[in-house]
Parts: sequence; C-alpha cells; structure tokens
Amino acid sequence: MKKTYILFAMAATMMIFAACNRGPKPDKDGFYTAESGLMYKFIEENKDAQIVKMDDLLEGEMSIVFDGDTLFSNIGHPDIFTRVEDDWFQGGHNEAFLMMHEGDHAVFGISADSIAKFLEATQMPKGYKPNQNMRIYYDVHLTHILNKEDIAKREADYMAEMNKKQEAEEELIKQYVADNNIKVKPNENGMYVIVKKPGVGKKAEKGSTVSVYYAGRLLNGKLFDTNMESVAKEEGRQGGHFQPFAFTLGQRSVISGWEEGIAGLRKGAKATLIIPSNLAYGATGAGNDIPPYSPLVFDVEVVSVN
Repeated sequence: MKKTYILFAMAATMMIFAACNRGPKPDKDGFYTAESGLMYKFIEENKDAQIVKMDDLLEGEMSIVFDGDTLFSNIGHPDIFTRVEDDWFQGGHNEAFLMMHEGDHAVFGISADSIAKFLEATQMPKGYKPNQNMRIYYDVHLTHILNKEDIAKREADYMAEMNKKQEAEEELIKQYVADNNIKVKPNENGMYVIVKKPGVGKKAEKGSTVSVYYAGRLLNGKLFDTNMESVAKEEGRQGGHFQPFAFTLGQRSVISGWEEGIAGLRKGAKATLIIPSNLAYGATGAGNDIPPYSPLVFDVEVVSVN
C-alpha cells in the first residue's frame, strides 16, 4: 500500500512539473506571448531540423498583414525574403525568425507601436492608431536556411550556369539563322537586320521620333511582348495595348539592338531583328519572360518617322 502511494505521488509530481514547463497558455486564437511581447503560433514545427541562426538568409513564403490589409506577400513564389540580423527592439521579426527551424510554418504578431517608434507616421500602414495594442502579423513558411557556405555555393553554381549560357549563345544564333535559311550577314556587333519590305520616305536616324509595331520572341519562338493585336490573338493573349510604340533614336530609351536595327529603316518598312543579348538585356534578363543571356527576335513595322 505504501509503495503504491509513493508511485502515485511521484507520477503526480512529474505531471505538475511537465505542466509548469509548457510555458504560458495560448490565447483564444492559439497565440503564445513571449517575455519580449512577441506573439507566436506554430502551424507546423520541425524541432529536429536545422534552426535559424544570426546572419542566415531565409528562403520561403511570407505574408505581412495589418488590420486585414496585406502589406507584403510572396505566397506562391517562394524566394529569399530576409537576412537575420539584430532587432531594433524587443519582440521584433528577427527574434521571431530565430525561433524557427527549416520547414516550420508559423505566424507572429509584432507590436505596431514598437515598429512605429522607428518610422515616420506616413510610413505606417493605413489604419494604425498608437497605444491600441495593434499587431502586424507575419505568416512565414520557412523552406530553406542558407548560411554563408550555402550562399557561396549558390553564387558559384549560378555563375557557372551563366557562363555556360553566355558561351552557348553564339552557336544558338548560328543555328537559328541556319534553321530559318537566313542569308543576310550580321553587322559588326553580331546583329542581323533582315529587311522584308523597304518602306518609303526619309530614313530613321539619330534624333528621329519613330513609331513602331513589334512582336518580340525568344529563339524558341516564345512570344514575350507585342503591340500587334493580330499576333496577340494568334497567341491567345487577352487584352494589351495595341498602339504603335514611339521613341526617339539616340536617347537610349530602348535597348541598343533597337537603336541599331531601327536606324536606317523608312516609313512602312518591315524587318526582323536578331539581337544578341549584349545588345538586349544581357546578364540580367528582363522579368520572368527573358532569361539572362537570351538573344531576341523582333518583327517590326515602322509606322512613321518624324
């Protein structure tokens, strides 16, 4: 009887000890509050995975919401969204990130008043009122943690890939020219201007304002931009601006390939321009449609030369 009592008492003590170490109870929305005032709620937690440390780069999806309005979101487009640094105040977003492991999904509530101390009033989101205990919520799905070694490797891999693309570009253009039975020779910069209709009137030159219809494609035929309604319809594109595009030659308001390719054309001229990437968007590319080191093919029609 005595032994049974002692075992029962030990079990009860252990249960009380465990309960005390669970930390504060969550509020009605499931958020815990740290001593710093940071509110946190883990939706998915991977305690055995790598934990975030100072200076790490974090990759994943995050949205920032205040009073029902989304201030930032890359949901659906995971990317590197921050480097972990010292916070300006207790209970900041870096303290939140340092709680996370790779693969975690969590929501954090950060004091809007604390943030407001470091920003101008006009920089705070609409609807913010001081001393109302308002929170800005960070919804974070952390997919990858990148330390200095990881970052260096990614950069090295990226540069190797870019060098490979750059080296392959000349052969890709030659193959395109052969496949399309193009007999015109490239100019000194490696660009092809294939005039299909000569046009009439004065030639476009430096200082001329030129209006142009165009359709731009990659070498594989993928359309990335056009102001020709007929082309847009053929490609199944909805909407768009189908007015001639006007620019002045020599003002560098267009890519170098256009400056070279449009110069010398007359009103009514139709031509195809094959532009190497160093005369287009080069190592950076443009948006999601034009990758780095992409040669471009433009079909152009000159509407006017003034």
